[in-house]
Amino acid sequence: MSKYTDDLGEDEVIPLYFDKVFKLTFGDYNHVELLNYLLSIVLKKNVKVLSLLNNELIGDNRMNKNNSVDLVCELDGEFVSVEVNTSFGKTVIDRNLSFLFRLESKELEPGNDYKNISKYYQINLNLVDFDGQHFNTCHIKSDNTGKVFSNLVEIFNINVSYYGKLCYDNNEDELTDEEMAYGIIGTNRKSVIDKITKNNKVLKEIGNMVKKFSDYDDVIFEYDREKLMMDDMKQVLTEEVTEKVTKEVTKEVTKETTLEIARKMKLNGIDINLIATITGLSLEEIDNL
Repeated sequence: MSKYTDDLGEDEVIPLYFDKVFKLTFGDYNHVELLNYLLSIVLKKNVKVLSLLNNELIGDNRMNKNNSVDLVCELDGEFVSVEVNTSFGKTVIDRNLSFLFRLESKELEPGNDYKNISKYYQINLNLVDFDGQHFNTCHIKSDNTGKVFSNLVEIFNINVSYYGKLCYDNNEDELTDEEMAYGIIGTNRKSVIDKITKNNKVLKEIGNMVKKFSDYDDVIFEYDREKLMMDDMKQVLTEEVTEKVTKEVTKEVTKETTLEIARKMKLNGIDINLIATITGLSLEEIDNL
């Protein structure tokens, strides 16, 4: 193990918001009832998953995350895709939308009756708020009137880290089923998992699986690799920002120093043309000193 999993405290697990753990927990036919429970909570209706679909959108792209969704399943006449997002900016939103519409486009073949297009849900499990809300739903609608033009696409954005903290801060009898279901995805603490699962059989099974998968060698390998990649990315960004700031500060300091030198030269009666030649400042800049 590397420093990342070695640094996990006694009360910590590799969380469900790590996509490898999420896929192992919810993407297996052997425990599809766990996925039924989660989707029923989010969609607020009784859900039964008929099949788990290939999450590779374009052929066999196991090495290319840009072509692979985290989980796709078929309900009765409806489809659901789930994305676990450890970061969430415009590029992630655009990527997730491309996943959704790529899935739906498979029904749009010549000769098909477009009146019978299935409904598609996308569930984004995020670590930040979306549009300032912990739980947010999106439709295709008018900016002017707010009228919803299509119910065939519905997107849910859920800040699971908010609910993880909510479960940490509150007793289980003060929490709703929804808050505990989202909280178990958003926490990395065994104590929180134990607290919110002791009276819920399904959540207890989910919690036990999270603890179990945290000891799997392939999960640990993927977790450490992703953490290392994120650290490398942060280092690159930090170096780029530092270099840019240094250049800007140096530029400003040099400018101020040059102006101060020119000011003193002018006070000593040196010809402004000579000052301009020495400092590189314009005659207008020197006049304004």
